[in-house]
Amino acid sequence: MRIRETFSGHRSLVEICSFFTSTRLLILLIGWLSSLVILKSEYYNNPPSVVGLFVRWDSGWYLSIIQNGYSYVPGKPSNVAFFPLYPLLVKVFSFGLADVTITGIVLSNVALLLAMIYLFRLVQLDYQNTKIPLNSVIFALIFPASFFFSIFYAEGLFLFLTVACFYYARKNRWLLSSLFGFFAALTKTLGVFIFIPILIEYLAPTSIKDLKFSKIKKDILYLLLIPAGLLTYMTYLYIRFDEPLAFLKTETAWSRGFAPGILTLKTLFSYPPFYKFTFLGFVVLSIFMLVYLIYSKVRISYIVYTAVQLFIILSSGLMESFPRYISVLFPIYIGFAIMAKNRFWEDTIKFFSVCLLTLFVILFVNGYWFT
Repeated sequence: MRIRETFSGHRSLVEICSFFTSTRLLILLIGWLSSLVILKSEYYNNPPSVVGLFVRWDSGWYLSIIQNGYSYVPGKPSNVAFFPLYPLLVKVFSFGLADVTITGIVLSNVALLLAMIYLFRLVQLDYQNTKIPLNSVIFALIFPASFFFSIFYAEGLFLFLTVACFYYARKNRWLLSSLFGFFAALTKTLGVFIFIPILIEYLAPTSIKDLKFSKIKKDILYLLLIPAGLLTYMTYLYIRFDEPLAFLKTETAWSRGFAPGILTLKTLFSYPPFYKFTFLGFVVLSIFMLVYLIYSKVRISYIVYTAVQLFIILSSGLMESFPRYISVLFPIYIGFAIMAKNRFWEDTIKFFSVCLLTLFVILFVNGYWFT
């Protein structure tokens, strides 16, 4: 029996690595070929290498942190809006290399591969002996905005830390789960909100009816490590700039700030038609998938995680980057995989995902606004 399980686990790892490699090479190939024939945007800058095609937009902010450290000018766009773990790791692992973007892209892809392995193992806890765990991985890798996981952005690292946080919570290893949550909160603004679903996982892992305060033990204190990640960054900002909320205040320079979801959606009318319908389509998709997760009776912590993150994203005041922001919501991929038990839906989701992924990669590498 153990030999069979070991063989099965080895085969699954090979399949994950195979899908990971093939999708990343496909993204690289699409980006390179499109750069040879597509008319460039006015924002396009000619990169020195193929890898440089994927170092654009917010990548510049991370590079500024690595090369010059943090800066903050009240009322103007500042790099304090970008949390420190990703640029810190890039700097640590660069070992003095001239081109730190190579290190950053390698880091993103290593994190993504680990995220896929943990995602498979996490989904397998509920859906053994089905295609759902592997399909969850596939749908994550071909999601239209999944190329952000592999480039000079923090999404790949954040996805890994988040999925690992949930995996160890499912295993009741609260210290390890909270440590991953701590680092997730040091990676992106949304990381601190992982505390809510992880607390629910601790108190009521299957449903609200399962809630029992008698379960509370001293190890619940480990969960405080998650908000401590944000507090760590805020402490640094206070010491450096005398402004612990600098990361929030600088968002106003990008016209971001807390606003009711309906006001955020109204900003759609200010975008050109392509972006308007793209963002609206992903809003509808994300809300539909949240409802589908509830209908499919997935774990309450996954539903709460998706709902809380969507609420925060839709309350940011702008629709920009919406596909990228929801790309880290791993329960969506579980929902796709459950839906794909029907062969028609499996083929349909994969077809449209790959088509949109191709389109978005072409836009991004050729300098068109799609961050």
